[in-house]
Amino acid sequence: MSAILLLVDIGNSRVKWGIAQENRIVSGQSFASASESLGDSLDVHWLSLPVPHRIFACNVAGNEAERTITDWIRGHWRISSNFVRPADRGYGVVNGYERPEKLGVDRWVSLIASREFANRSICVADCGTALTFDVLDADGRHLGGLIAPGLALMKRALVQETKGIGNVGHDRSDFLGRSTSAAVQGGILTACAGLIEKSLERAAKKLGHAPDLLLTGGDAEVIAGVLDKPCRVVPDLILRGLLRIASSVS
Repeated sequence: MSAILLLVDIGNSRVKWGIAQENRIVSGQSFASASESLGDSLDVHWLSLPVPHRIFACNVAGNEAERTITDWIRGHWRISSNFVRPADRGYGVVNGYERPEKLGVDRWVSLIASREFANRSICVADCGTALTFDVLDADGRHLGGLIAPGLALMKRALVQETKGIGNVGHDRSDFLGRSTSAAVQGGILTACAGLIEKSLERAAKKLGHAPDLLLTGGDAEVIAGVLDKPCRVVPDLILRGLLRIASSVS
């Protein structure tokens, strides 16, 4: 049997993971990254797995989540994990942050993965709990990025901070809502799509040409459906980045 590589993306809301063999990723069922249920979820989803030879992980859910997963892996498989950290450069990408270590590791890994899809300039929008937008030029230089609330955070803020909206369901409308729920859904979706489209236009002016656009994250398909710009949705972009990093380590 070929060596098994476990790739783990620990996000603010969900843990996404996959098994890589011979450069092919088979994604497993994601589960909540909340600390109170994380240990039980690991038992449910990982106990039946064959022991991996190596593990590469990306974590933005905090130290407690990292400790829980590290301890579970050591306790059940007797191996250590490789948690990726942002660097000033590597894997064809130059970190654009003034303090490179402060760039979110999920954004760093996504930028590394994006080089698989284009040798020209590219923008990466991660449509998760937060909506992030990063620009990479054709030479792999990260020009910086944006961070805004994602769909769920926007909805939660409206419900919690206003008195007249109340509970919001999942009503959908083509554009203008004819109920409060539909108006909220349309508003937050248009806000996220508008941020991406406006940012793409401004990136094109900065670069001197139109960059490619990659979308990833839990809400990527929904947001892609209302964009007026061409894009490619890559649900496992971070796992692909982890695989690229792991493949360079002997």
